[in-house]
Amino acid sequence: MSKIRLRQKQLIMAAVVGAVIMALIALAIMIFVIKNIQDSYRDDRVGLEQDLQNANKTIQQEMKKVPVVIRKNGVKAGDALSESDIKLIDVPSATVPANIMRKENIVGKYVKIDMPQNTPITGSMLFEKGVTANDLRNQEFKLIQLPTKLDSRQFVDVRIKFPTGEDYIVLGKKKVSDLTGNIITFQMNEQDILLMSSAIVDAYINDATIYALSYVDPYMQSEAIVTYPPKESVKNLIKSDPNIVQRATEQLESRKRTVLEMNLRSMTPEERAKYNTGAGIGTSNTSSTSENGYSSDQPPVRGSIPTKDVYNGNTGARSEPVTSETSSTVPGPQPTPVETETQTDSKVYGETPENTVTP
Repeated sequence: MSKIRLRQKQLIMAAVVGAVIMALIALAIMIFVIKNIQDSYRDDRVGLEQDLQNANKTIQQEMKKVPVVIRKNGVKAGDALSESDIKLIDVPSATVPANIMRKENIVGKYVKIDMPQNTPITGSMLFEKGVTANDLRNQEFKLIQLPTKLDSRQFVDVRIKFPTGEDYIVLGKKKVSDLTGNIITFQMNEQDILLMSSAIVDAYINDATIYALSYVDPYMQSEAIVTYPPKESVKNLIKSDPNIVQRATEQLESRKRTVLEMNLRSMTPEERAKYNTGAGIGTSNTSSTSENGYSSDQPPVRGSIPTKDVYNGNTGARSEPVTSETSSTVPGPQPTPVETETQTDSKVYGETPENTVTP
C-alpha cells in the first residue's frame, strides 16, 4: 500500500510541475503577443497623430477658391468655356498657381489645350477672340487647293505661288469655319476680302496657284505675317471692272475642275480598284500628278492644279484660259500671244484692249 501511495504522489507532482511549465510558456507567449500589439498600436497612434497635426496645419492655412473644369469628358482645344463647365473648389493658398483666374474672367474664353476634368484653369491656358468686328463676313471658296487631311476647326495660311517660284502669304492663320468637299469657308474682314480678291485676279492673269497650308499646333503658334503685295495695276483693274473678280473666280474654279477630270481620266483600272478599296489612297494622286506636271514642292492637295500648261505641256503662262465652255473637253494646242508683265502694267485699266482674252 505504501508503494502505491508513493507512486501516486510522484505522478501528482509530475503533473503539477508540467502544468506549471505549460503555464509559464503560455504566459511568455501572451506577453510577447501583447507587446507586439502594443508596439503596433503605438505606431498607428503616432501616424494618426502626425496626420492630425498635418490636417490641423492645413485647416489653419488660408483657403482660396480655384476654378476647375467639371465637364465630364473635359474640354478640347478651341472650345469656349461656359459657366456650366466651371466649378469653384477650396484649395490651400500655398498650392494655388500665381496666374489662377477668377470665374467671371473665364466664361466665354477659349482654351488653348485639351483640359481633362478637374483641371485648374490658369490664364496661360486661355485666349479670347475679342469683339466681333462689324465687317466680318463668311466667305466660301472652291478655287483654293486644300491639304488632303484638312478638317474643320483647323487653322490655315492661304498662299499664292507664281510660275516664277515666288510664294506669298495672302491670309494668315484663318480658322476653317466649315469644310464641305472642296468648299472651304472662312470668316473674313474687309481687308482680307480685298487681299483675296487681288490674289484671285493675280492668279487668273499670271496663271498662279492659290493653296492652303495647315498649322501644326495653332493655339501655340503665332499668326503668320501676310507677305503678299497686291499690285497697283491689279487694284486698278478691280476698280475699273467690278466683275473681274467673279470672272477670275469662275475661271480658276473651272481650271481646277478640268484638271481634276483629267486626273480621273488618266487613272488606270488597277489604280481605280486600289483607290476604291482604300489600299491605294494617295498612290493614284502621286502618279497622276507626275503625269500632268505637278511641281514636286507643291503640298498634297485636293483637286490640285498643275503649275504648267496642261494643254501644250510647256512651263509658264498658259496660251488660253479655260472657260466654262471648254471645261468638259481638253482642246488641242492653240497658241496665242501672251501679254507680258510689262504690257499688262502699261495697259490703261478700264478700257478693253483688242488683244484681251475674254474669259
